[in-house]
Amino acid sequence: MNIHDLLKSSLTRLTPYIEKNHLEAYRIYNNTDRTLPLAIDIYQNNAVIHIFAPISEGMAKEIEQSLKSLLGIQDFFYKNRTKKEIQIPKSSPQKEITVKEYGHSFSINLSDYLDTGLFLDHRETRKWIASKSLNKTILNTFAYTGSFTIYAACAGAAKTYSVDLSKTYCEWIKKNLALNNLPPEKNWTYKMDTLEFFKYAKRKNFTFDIIIIDPPTFSKNKGKNFSVQKDHPDLINGALDLLNPRGLIMFSNNFRDFLMETRRLQPCSINKEISMIPPDFNGIPPHHCFIIKKQ
Repeated sequence: MNIHDLLKSSLTRLTPYIEKNHLEAYRIYNNTDRTLPLAIDIYQNNAVIHIFAPISEGMAKEIEQSLKSLLGIQDFFYKNRTKKEIQIPKSSPQKEITVKEYGHSFSINLSDYLDTGLFLDHRETRKWIASKSLNKTILNTFAYTGSFTIYAACAGAAKTYSVDLSKTYCEWIKKNLALNNLPPEKNWTYKMDTLEFFKYAKRKNFTFDIIIIDPPTFSKNKGKNFSVQKDHPDLINGALDLLNPRGLIMFSNNFRDFLMETRRLQPCSINKEISMIPPDFNGIPPHHCFIIKKQ
């Protein structure tokens, strides 16, 4: 099957889901069959192409022509996902847009970072969190650009707290709150390390009905190395200490070999959730997702 037919087949499969939900951002090709060493995300009339191995100039041109023909794509942005220095095709000029997802608005930066500001694989998880958020107090840790916060606040959360160590992301959260006409006095943003925030919240006697923990696989802060495999018990135990009796923790990560170390956790119930993976991320699950409650 040539590239055009491959992308056309994928689009045909996904079109009912895209049209039913009026999606402006979705994955058209997920590399499930390993035919192409890449994944392709669509943001309105823009394509973000994630490169997992070097591709030829001819392949890039064929992909671009196919996407122009099938979807009227105008701009192309290539992301090197190999963790090596490789030649990748030239991207379109710097571009920022606003996309809608289930009625929520998000600021997207297509050009300046490896990620655009919205993790598409958590689309249905965000919707699920929204369904639980009415009159609840929400804590969103490792909040990135605050997409879970936006869904919760728009669904009628009593108050939200978004925590991220990055100044850039905290400003991005505030931008997304403003795009959705959400008042900052009910939606607080903290530039803090998550474990430090847990200590702060404990001192302040804060408690939460829903705590979202979606950390990176690895990171570094003040010379300390964070690993989701090594450090997840500290995160979950810290969250359990702040959780209201009938509350829940949504814990997620995308480390493929992740194993939950239940012996290092306080007493709690843990359910692995797979039903919220959207159809454009078929194949190998893009993340692990657990719903955790106090016992």
